Amino acid sequence: MAITNEKVSILIVDDEPSVGDALRLVLESRGYEVVLVTNGSDGIDQARQRRFGFSVVDLFLTDISGFEVIEDIHKHQPEVPIVLISAHGSPQVLDEAIKLGAIGALGKPFQPAELLKLIDSHVHGLIDDTL
Repeated sequence: MAITNEKVSILIVDDEPSVGDALRLVLESRGYEVVLVTNGSDGIDQARQRRFGFSVVDLFLTDISGFEVIEDIHKHQPEVPIVLISAHGSPQVLDEAIKLGAIGALGKPFQPAELLKLIDSHVHGLIDDTL
């Protein structure tokens, strides 16, 4: 029987419409349900209202830091894998994101295949929780 992504919801928190829309298109084409929000406060609200199978959070948002979003999601849903995305990555950023509950980070720009591999692997339990 084939593994499907039906009913697996992914939260994307990114204030760049072009990035969020592109990620939504790619993920929906793979069968995932996508909830896209454009600020950190809405991301936190969504994560407190419903269960997600995976979260993707941008570091620099218009209202609060992506670190705050990661910390809150991890506090309320510690089993949900979270990936930080940022054009301003550094080893310190990755360390902080992991400390707050992320499984790793991807630097912008990244190939959609990189994110899909992480999501597919974690959603289907094919790898452990570290990058």
